Amino acid sequence: MDIGKKILELRKKNNLSQEELAEKVGVARQTISKWELNETSPDLKQASLLAKIFNVSLDELVNNDIKYIDNKTNSNAEKLASIIFAFSKISLILLIVIIIGFIFLKIIHKPNNSVVESRIIEESIYCTIYGEEHGYTIKYNELTGSPISDISDGYFNNILDLTRYKDALEIFDVINDYVKKNGGTCEMIKDRDLSDIVNMYIKEGTLTNTSAIVIINDNNPNRIVYGSNFYIEKYNNNTWSSVKTTGENYGFNAMAYYVNKEGILEMNQDWTHIYGELPKGIYRLVKDVFFESDTPVNENDKFYIWTEFEIK
Repeated sequence: MDIGKKILELRKKNNLSQEELAEKVGVARQTISKWELNETSPDLKQASLLAKIFNVSLDELVNNDIKYIDNKTNSNAEKLASIIFAFSKISLILLIVIIIGFIFLKIIHKPNNSVVESRIIEESIYCTIYGEEHGYTIKYNELTGSPISDISDGYFNNILDLTRYKDALEIFDVINDYVKKNGGTCEMIKDRDLSDIVNMYIKEGTLTNTSAIVIINDNNPNRIVYGSNFYIEKYNNNTWSSVKTTGENYGFNAMAYYVNKEGILEMNQDWTHIYGELPKGIYRLVKDVFFESDTPVNENDKFYIWTEFEIK
């Protein structure tokens, strides 16, 4: 199955419209349509985000399996076995030696599944140094640590010449050591999950089946921008899936909010116009947020926080 058909299949499986998927990925609806028609294809960053939205591996999304390799190996094994048995006049000792050698070779040449299926990790480091904020994001192979791509404002690369390092974790260590030696602080963020440095929860007594007030606690030294937009997912059969919207005519304002000096932000989240009344179940409210504009983040590089709740 080609990637366009795979995207279409996974989108329908997750009950997402093209508009809903486009909003999550940060592209236009027409882009999703072109992907599904195989007129164009998502780039690596977009494919990684699609895999995360659909809760599948990147390999599964692009249909990068090893069935062909396995089949080819099995085919070779059958041919070799036929050759071995054809030489029926060969002595028993020689036959045993050949079989042992064949098994040994098969073990050596067995496809390395751990390499083929190694995950692509996206990790970021955001630092405050000399009163300024700077970030560095790397996508890398989880098994080897080899960088695949990076996003930065150039600050650390100019000072530390990071291009000479071939291991992502080593790059992060170099940046962190430099910042700490110069009186700064850094935060590590993995797979765009800000839950380790930002806490969001529902204010007691405010949850209904149509709205809730969320409290955000953020004492991170790098300023994070919080908007009004959010989406809701429901927990069912050990997976989270997007709640179906009541229609397409909804939107959010473009206001940006920051926590107060105590590191707290209170926001009313009313989903009546998006989802109507939520039935009983376990849900989570997900917000995409940004670091302040002078950090290397754009519309396609969102970070996420969420809080779980139950409608009884």
